[in-house]
Amino acid sequence: MESTSQQSTAQRPEGTQRQGGGELRLVKGRTMRDALLAARRDLGARAVVVDQRTLPGGVSLVVSDTVPRSTQILGAMRETAAQMLEPSAELAVEPEPAPARKRTPLADVERRLREHGGSPGLRESVLEGVCALESDDSHPLDLAAKVVGEQFSLASLPAVAGETAVISLIGQTGTGKTTTLAKLASRMVRAGRRVVLATLDSGRIGVEAQLRAFGSELRVPTISLDDPARLAAELGRVPGRVDVLLIDGSGDEGRDITALQAFEDHCRASGARTRFSTLLVLAATASEDAIRAAINAAEPIEPVGAVITKIDETERPLPALEQAREAGLGLAFLTNGPDLAPHFHRARPERVADVALLGRIA
Repeated sequence: MESTSQQSTAQRPEGTQRQGGGELRLVKGRTMRDALLAARRDLGARAVVVDQRTLPGGVSLVVSDTVPRSTQILGAMRETAAQMLEPSAELAVEPEPAPARKRTPLADVERRLREHGGSPGLRESVLEGVCALESDDSHPLDLAAKVVGEQFSLASLPAVAGETAVISLIGQTGTGKTTTLAKLASRMVRAGRRVVLATLDSGRIGVEAQLRAFGSELRVPTISLDDPARLAAELGRVPGRVDVLLIDGSGDEGRDITALQAFEDHCRASGARTRFSTLLVLAATASEDAIRAAINAAEPIEPVGAVITKIDETERPLPALEQAREAGLGLAFLTNGPDLAPHFHRARPERVADVALLGRIA
C-alpha cells in the first residue's frame, strides 16, 4: 500500500495535493480573472477557491475540485493551501516586459479635431498634411496648426477711396448680427472711418433701440432704411460724405435680400458712388441644418464672406467653419464674446487653427 501511495503522489501534477477527499491545485494568472479561468479549465465548473494570494506580477489561487463537506475539512484545506502558497518567491508569476509604447504623434491632433466637431474628411486631410510636413524638430500640433490654417480661405472687405462701402450683415435671428455690426463699427471708428449704422428691422422696437444704443456709445449716426430712395439720393448728392454704411439685417433673409437689392438699384439710379458687400453671420452654436438653410437662403445676394459668432458658447465650433468653406465662403471675422473690441477678431490662419485645435480663440 505504501508503494502504491508513493506512486500515486508521484503521478500528480506539480502544485497538486490531496485533502479532505478532494484535490487541491495551485493555479496562477496575471489577473484574478486569468487565474479563475485557469482554475475552471483545470478543475471544471465546480472548482472552489480555498485561498488566494496576490503577488508582484500576478495572482495565485489554491482551488479544490470538490466542495468541502464540513467546516473542519475546509479548515484543513486552508492550512494546506497556506503551505502551498509559500514561499511566495517560488509562486510569483514572472511579469512579462511591457510592450514598447508606440509613438503616435498624430493621436492628439486627431482627438482635438474630433472633439471640436471636425468632420472625418477634415481630420483625414489635416493628418495627411501633418505627415507630409512631419520632422523631428517640429511638434505635431504646430504642424497641424499650419495645415488647418491652409484648409480655410479668408475674406476681406473691399475699400475704395471716394466710395461709400455699404456692408450688410444678414443671417437668421439669434446669430448675433446686431452685436457683430456694432463690433465692426467700433473697429472702423477706431480706424478713423466715418460710419453710419442702419437697420432693415425698424418694425421691432427692441432691435432698433439696441442699435441706437450702440450708435450712441460709438458716437455715430443710426438710421432706418424705411426710405431707401431718399438715402440713396443723399449719398448721391454728397459723394464721400460717408465712408461706411453698415446695415443690420432683420433675420428674414429673403426679405432682407429684396430690400438690399432695391437699395442698390436706387443708389445706382442716383449716381451714388457705392460698393455693396454682404457678410453672412453664422452662429457656431446653430445646428448644421440651420447653418445650411441660412447659406442656401443667402445665395442670391452672393455674400463676400462669413462671420462665425458665439465660438465661446460651444465646444464644437468647427461645423460652422466647415459649412462656410463647403459653400465657398471665406471667413471674414470670428467672435467669441459680447464685448465690442476684445471679442471681435479678423479671421487669420492662426486664429482658425486655435478654433480647430483648442476649441476657442487663444
